[in-house]
Amino acid sequence: MSDRSVFPTTHATWLVTLVGDGADARGAGASEARRHVMERYAEPLAVFVRGSSLARLGDADDLVNGFFAARLSDAAFLAAWSRSGMRLRRWLMNGLLFYGQGVARDRAREAQRGSFAEPAALEQRLDGGASAEADFERAWALAIVREATARAEDALRTEGRSDDFEIFRRHAIDGRPYGQFARDFGRTEQQCAGATRLVAQRVRAALAELLREEGVPDAELDAELARVRSVLG
Repeated sequence: MSDRSVFPTTHATWLVTLVGDGADARGAGASEARRHVMERYAEPLAVFVRGSSLARLGDADDLVNGFFAARLSDAAFLAAWSRSGMRLRRWLMNGLLFYGQGVARDRAREAQRGSFAEPAALEQRLDGGASAEADFERAWALAIVREATARAEDALRTEGRSDDFEIFRRHAIDGRPYGQFARDFGRTEQQCAGATRLVAQRVRAALAELLREEGVPDAELDAELARVRSVLG
């Protein structure tokens, strides 16, 4: 059975199809798109907030939740992304920065009431910074690799190949040599190495599908996969 039969191609249009033209924010597709984005990006965006000047605005999780409530409730926000050609993670990071600027402006105007200061004088410039962006990229890469690994595990369990994934987990994730556990599965070390290669291929295939779901074209998949590896070291 090929990797593509286990992980059906989504043709990079999966999320774009859910989003549609942005006209219906209450439809099932729009709701699934919002859930997908929030589940994958809540923690990476919070990491970005904590490492950037956005942290001045308060609790990172609260700010991210406010951003999701304000922007994802408008189906046009993701519809605009689907037309932009931009990576979804960059679109969301930029959107969060603009949202933070709006929060800062509102607070500045509130503070300006009763004073003679201009609102602009009370605002503080908010930006991400290279360090915060690097932290965000790493948190995003971790999130997407974990999701790809979970997809691969689910598929292997469905096929009755749970042992293959367990061998992969013990060796590739826990760092244990095959000699420590090969007998637990009634296999040789060479057979365990083969199982690990199989699962690694499945994880890579799942990761490629996740990137397609976010709009990465096939021609750029190898470069994006290499970027994930580089970010995670």
